[in-house]
Amino acid sequence: MNTPRPNNENNSNKSLIECLEYQEYYLIQNTKIYKITIGINNNFVIINYKQYTLNINSSDLFFLTNIEFNSNHEAYDFIIKLFEENQVTIKQIKLYDSLVLSLKLFNERIIEMILTYNINNESFILNSINNLIKEIQTLKEENKNLKYEINKLQKQYLVPQKIKLKTEVTKDSYSHDNSDNSFTAFKTINNEFFIIYSTINKSIICYDLEKEKKVKEIKNCHNKYITNFRYYLDNLNKRDLIMTISYEDNNLKIWDITGDFKCILDLKNVNQNGKLYSACFLYDNNNNYIVTSNLNYRESEPIKIFDFNGNKIKEINDSNCDTFFIDTYYDNILSTNYIITGNPECIKSYNYNKNKIYNKYYDNNYSYHISAIIKKNEEIIKLIESCNDGNIRIWNFHTGDLLNKIKISDEYLYGICLIEEYLYVGCEEKTIKIIELSNGKIINQLKGHNNYVISIKNIIHPQYGVCLLSQGYKNDQIKIWN
Repeated sequence: MNTPRPNNENNSNKSLIECLEYQEYYLIQNTKIYKITIGINNNFVIINYKQYTLNINSSDLFFLTNIEFNSNHEAYDFIIKLFEENQVTIKQIKLYDSLVLSLKLFNERIIEMILTYNINNESFILNSINNLIKEIQTLKEENKNLKYEINKLQKQYLVPQKIKLKTEVTKDSYSHDNSDNSFTAFKTINNEFFIIYSTINKSIICYDLEKEKKVKEIKNCHNKYITNFRYYLDNLNKRDLIMTISYEDNNLKIWDITGDFKCILDLKNVNQNGKLYSACFLYDNNNNYIVTSNLNYRESEPIKIFDFNGNKIKEINDSNCDTFFIDTYYDNILSTNYIITGNPECIKSYNYNKNKIYNKYYDNNYSYHISAIIKKNEEIIKLIESCNDGNIRIWNFHTGDLLNKIKISDEYLYGICLIEEYLYVGCEEKTIKIIELSNGKIINQLKGHNNYVISIKNIIHPQYGVCLLSQGYKNDQIKIWN
């Protein structure tokens, strides 16, 4: 393992002036305040400090932290993160001696990271990372599940039992239909944090979460209300794309929002005999495609595949069925693209590469299957779906076997969002139910919407960390939960 080590022969001539990057923070301990400057250059990490005396009192803060370092830059990023989140406390400072950062592991054991003072340039140099790593390795040997626990702690940004309504993000959003994609939220290539939604006058609004304001509005984008949004990172051309759908006018548009909003495709009259209820993106053989659905109730059309020039590439066999929801899933092990649809009688999946139906997920019910997501990273690939009969069903994606059926409500269930082992479910009864998948129990419900909750997304908010975003029907605004 490559770890940051001090180089005592070279470090004496270094200073913060030569640092490639540095940041400043203030830490309080008892009656003293320390101005901490953290810097990095090509060889090592430096921490400078100045001490001031204040007439205040403050308790030391200990927080959950655990990590290994593979490079100087990784160590630097780690320290910056600790300081920014106030997850580090100064345990000891002695002039010309050492500064000790106290870290606390999830099992209550304390690890100390020592930064030794360099008298020649009045800098602290990181020099005991090896001890930190040895300590972590020892703990791993003592507890085989430590790696799993560490990953779980690092990823668990939301505590489902403690989520509360943070704020109402929008004042003018409008959702006209029951799509579980009535808005979208994402981080762009340029590290911006956007919510894209529509208003009652058919405008597209781009809201910047970091600036907390609208940064773009495109008026009258469709002839009718915009019912569906999809975000897509086009890695081929290094750009952020947005798909918009109007259920009533049967049109689909794609917008390049990298730099400015530009319509790069206007696909009109997608279906001849029905409405365009849902659509999504698909990447195959180094090409980008669009997958569209159909809703007719009398004579439905098959799933269609279009390229980015608007040319129809093919239709999916045996897919003539009313479709409320459509999405794609790529299986890395099998190197296969699948299309997933929510239909009146069941959920279906299609093998895109073989152009035929793959599975039917059927539970003897005729219902509106409104939303579905794939849960990976386990032995069994699971398909989780919501339904208007108030049930969440969990299926083995590849065999079609029903693994679990969780009764949530007697009313409709709409959009769903999966974060770690918790499922967030939008409900007709104006709540978001939080389900612990390991036992199928409802552990919390979020109240705050004035209409039924149709769309739920999650995003890493630049200020609040990982957050939940939700939108209710019609004038019920987009809200952020944390």
